[in-house]
Amino acid sequence: MAMDLHINSYGTYLHKVGEMFEVELDGRKQKVSPKKIKSIVVSTSARITTNAIKLAVDNNIDIVLTDDFGTPYGRFWHSKFGSTAYIRRRQIEVFENHEGLELAKLWIKNKVKSSISHLKKLEYKRSSKVEKIDGEISEINKILDKLENLDGDIEEKRNTLMAYEGNASKHYYSVLAYLIPEQFKFNGRSSRPAKDEFNVMLNYCFGILYSKVEKALIVAGLDPFVGILHTDNYNKKSLVFDFIENFRYFAWECVFKCFSRKKVSKKYFDNIYGGLKLNKEGKKFVAMEFLEKLGEHHIYNGRKISNENVIQFEAHKLANSLIKKGEANAGMGDI
Repeated sequence: MAMDLHINSYGTYLHKVGEMFEVELDGRKQKVSPKKIKSIVVSTSARITTNAIKLAVDNNIDIVLTDDFGTPYGRFWHSKFGSTAYIRRRQIEVFENHEGLELAKLWIKNKVKSSISHLKKLEYKRSSKVEKIDGEISEINKILDKLENLDGDIEEKRNTLMAYEGNASKHYYSVLAYLIPEQFKFNGRSSRPAKDEFNVMLNYCFGILYSKVEKALIVAGLDPFVGILHTDNYNKKSLVFDFIENFRYFAWECVFKCFSRKKVSKKYFDNIYGGLKLNKEGKKFVAMEFLEKLGEHHIYNGRKISNENVIQFEAHKLANSLIKKGEANAGMGDI
């Protein structure tokens, strides 16, 4: 089974030996077959040869560069990836009209429904906390009703839609903060840097998830820069930030489970100016936990597939819907 190779040790040297990757650190060397790798994630100072990059590209292996917070800032991929001009035009056409609003609503509703589902799972074995959890679920359901009834043009409703999403998230995170072990209590979301251990881990998982979503969109032929909600940010991968809303629950469930099962140690974090960050040991722990979560299999459209593959299937579904709608409008009919 192919794996994600995470390089998070300072001074690591990745190069090519024959048709194998070789990872070298402090005099220790380990060869890895390209057939065993699906992506290479580099999150600290490392040296990578151009031959190693070419070996990765030739084998459709993503090389992702991330900062200290786990957020991707660059990547190498095969030149055959990328959106076609037709799909890009369809994105612009659809995303700027009423259909765009409906898509954005769907993605936000998916996120909100996932938060409700998670809270219901959490209250199952926490009878003493049911009143608090049910109260917040009730408030989130009110916001969900408002989302259902939202209508109009995306330009007019963008801020309203994002406000609904933000308010639902506040209610959701208030429950997580209420349930988390006492020594890891937090006050809402924070990032760059995060103020507490929970947000540090969650942000790092989101960073991994951003990378997975971006790759899925590119493989499906979609332009990650053409989005719906996050359209005002220059040089921002707007569609990644929009589409990821469908899958944030993977990170929520993984991180909360780590804390609730007391698997998290204070030694995984280093103090930095204004907050905290994961150290080498912490990054290794979080990456292993989250990749295990992404590898879990569930029934999807009658098939048992991994959470990570669900992301790819949904990206292809979006691309196919854009193509079919375009052909229908042109009088060509569906494929």
